[in-house]
Amino acid sequence: MNITGIVVYASPDGIDSVRARLEEMRGVEVHAIDANGKMVVTVEQAEGRESVEAFDRIAGIPGVLSAALAYHHFDPGADRAA
Repeated sequence: MNITGIVVYASPDGIDSVRARLEEMRGVEVHAIDANGKMVVTVEQAEGRESVEAFDRIAGIPGVLSAALAYHHFDPGADRAA
């Protein structure tokens, strides 16, 4: 299991559409948003490749100005326990 924390900066006038796109993505959760467009997002994916692909998709959402990796945790035992 990979857990990734990402700080996403969205255009202030695009916050709602960016949030909607994020919430449509499997394994993605939006935890906080401020009025300036800063969002705290986590991504939970089984494999590392999926986490990288999710990060790339997030960075490519229209209205996203930047996405920065803030945290990454890998727990190989979590996948086997499920």
